[in-house]
Amino acid sequence: MDDTAGAVQARLARRTAEHAGVATDQLWWQYFELGGEAGTLEVEAYLHGCLQLPPGHRDLITCAVNELAEGTSAPRAPFSWELADSRGDAGRPGRDRSPGSGPRG
Repeated sequence: MDDTAGAVQARLARRTAEHAGVATDQLWWQYFELGGEAGTLEVEAYLHGCLQLPPGHRDLITCAVNELAEGTSAPRAPFSWELADSRGDAGRPGRDRSPGSGPRG
């Protein structure tokens, strides 16, 4: 199993979604509403470790998972900057969460 920061983040996001009973289509729609550009199959492939995504996309999926799991007993999924192995991997808190966006001004 690949233990890169992206794979770890995907696994934790998948566990949170499963624990909260979030279906892939619900997750994809929330991700799309937040500005995500990947399709349903790409989101599912990422969550199952079959597709690598850049940090901005991963964090947008994580945001969607956490928003849908809010109010349940599901653990919160971590963002890329919260994972020890991803220190220069993604934007820091305070950046726009959309893929490819620069620092907020």
